[in-house]
Amino acid sequence: MKTEDLISALAADPVASAPVPRVESRLPGFLVLGLLVTALAFTLVLGPRPDLLAALARPMVLAKTLLPLLLAALALPLVLRDARPGARFGLPGTLIWAVPLAVAGLFLLALLTTAPADRLRLFLGHSIPVCLPAITLLSLPILAGLLAALRRGAPVRPARCGALAGLVAAGLATAIYSTFCIEDSPLFYAVWYSAGVGIATGLGAVAGRRWLRW
Repeated sequence: MKTEDLISALAADPVASAPVPRVESRLPGFLVLGLLVTALAFTLVLGPRPDLLAALARPMVLAKTLLPLLLAALALPLVLRDARPGARFGLPGTLIWAVPLAVAGLFLLALLTTAPADRLRLFLGHSIPVCLPAITLLSLPILAGLLAALRRGAPVRPARCGALAGLVAAGLATAIYSTFCIEDSPLFYAVWYSAGVGIATGLGAVAGRRWLRW
C-alpha cells in the first residue's frame, strides 16, 4: 500500500482516527480515585491522632507531613515527562533532591540536639511494625491508579517510570500516615518513613517493568 493510500484509509476510518486520551488527561481522575481508596482505608483502619492540630503547630511534626507531600508534588511532573519518549526532567528533576537533603538535615539536627541516652530509643520508637507496612499498603491504591493512567504513555524506561509513580504514591501515602503517627522525632521518621518510601518505589519499578512496556 502506498503512503498516500494509507493516509487516506486512516483518515476515512473514524475508529482509527479517533483521538486517544493522553496520560495528562487520564491521570487526574485515576490519581483522585486512588487517593480516595487510600483515604478511606486510612480512616477505617488508623485515623488521625487525637492531638493532630496541636502537633502540627510544631515545626518538626509539620515537616514529617509537608516533606512527603513536597516529594509527591515534585515527582508527579517527572512521571508525566518520563511517560513521553525524549522528554527531559528539567527543573523538577533537580529540585526533588532538596527533599532527601532536607530529611538528612533534620536527622542530623535531631541527632545533635538529642541527649545521647535518648537517641536509640527515639530512633527505634515503638511503631516500626506498623509504619513500614502501613506506608506500603496505603501507597498501593494510588500506585495502581497512576499505573492505569500511565499505560497510555510510552516510557522508554518503564521500570524508571514505574518507580517514579511509586515515589508519588509513597509521598502521598506517607503524608497521610504521618497524621496518625505519634513518633515525632526526625530520628525516627527520617529513617523509617524513608524506608517505607523506598519499598513503595521499588514496587512501582517492578510493576512498571511489567505493565508499562510498549
